[in-house]
Amino acid sequence: MLKGGWCQFSVFLIIILSLALIPSVYARVSGPCVNCHTMHNSQNGSVVDPDGPNKYLLNVGTDPCIACHTGTNKGGGSSNGTTPYVFSNIPPTYGKDTLAGGNFYWVTLDGSKGHNCLNVPGMTPDGNLTTAPGGPVSGGACAGCHDRIDNCESCHTPRHHADDTQTAVVGAAGGFYRFLNSSAHGNNETGVKGIEDDDWEYTVSPSDHNEYAGCTDPVHSGVNLSSDDYSMSAYCAGCHSNFHGYVNTSTDTSNGGSPWLLHPTGYALSDTAAGKEYHNYNGGAGYSPLAPLARDQARLATMTGSSATVYVAAGQAEGDQVMCLSCHRAHGTPYRDMLRWDYSACDAGSANASCGCFVCHTSKDE
Repeated sequence: MLKGGWCQFSVFLIIILSLALIPSVYARVSGPCVNCHTMHNSQNGSVVDPDGPNKYLLNVGTDPCIACHTGTNKGGGSSNGTTPYVFSNIPPTYGKDTLAGGNFYWVTLDGSKGHNCLNVPGMTPDGNLTTAPGGPVSGGACAGCHDRIDNCESCHTPRHHADDTQTAVVGAAGGFYRFLNSSAHGNNETGVKGIEDDDWEYTVSPSDHNEYAGCTDPVHSGVNLSSDDYSMSAYCAGCHSNFHGYVNTSTDTSNGGSPWLLHPTGYALSDTAAGKEYHNYNGGAGYSPLAPLARDQARLATMTGSSATVYVAAGQAEGDQVMCLSCHRAHGTPYRDMLRWDYSACDAGSANASCGCFVCHTSKDE
């Protein structure tokens, strides 16, 4: 196979590597090791990769993540049905060929529209920010991880050989949900748990979507996001915790107070006072992928797939929660601040089905 030249090798390599991302029983990589790895960057007297050996001895250019995850998503989640593409060289159609995390394409045009992942071709550092907004630290040994995103592994720790078929909820044994885990801490306490949609939300509906772990204490007045509890919000808080704080401000650690000065995160939709607008999330029609929710972890552990059911009963401390991804997509969107929708088009008192704010704030568009 290698004698056919680098182009032929690349085709086979991408196909084999993409198998790593097939869900269910095909979660693990299979096939000849040589298709993905080289021991000495040499084959038949010639270098295999002119950029030199990479992490994990891979042969896919300077950055193996982008090399395999660049393309246009089509039927089945991608052009070959196995690889989720997070960066496109041509304008993607938002909501049609973009996946759950969005696409870095828009960030290369405008750094305010997503994470500035610097290993993406054409990506430049943010012109306004030198550190992560709302970051808990600046400088020192922690800055390399918490202050900025240098590459894909700033957020993901690849575990393509891990078996995530043991349970519906992907945790440490499967390399954590979408490989979201900090390897810098040297333990498994900083990962994210969740249930992975089998086509990365290429097709999405109230009953066909990712499921995310919520904070372990979704009380109505807010939660401490500084603890590592496998939730999506706590993971994002590793770089952005001061954006939302604990309750109403970045310093207020009490369990009360009004008005809210920062949007709550890890906050249960349920409320002890009956009749609140949050009881009518999505008009009572169930889960909305426009503004997704995180699940109580005890409930998540019993789930075997995505659910259209939303738990917002009055007084229920284990209700579904607002999380960071309720409003944002992690890679990028056509909208500023990587929002899921056009915030400038959200007008109070005017019905707008495409404004995700009104999915939770159900009385504000009337």
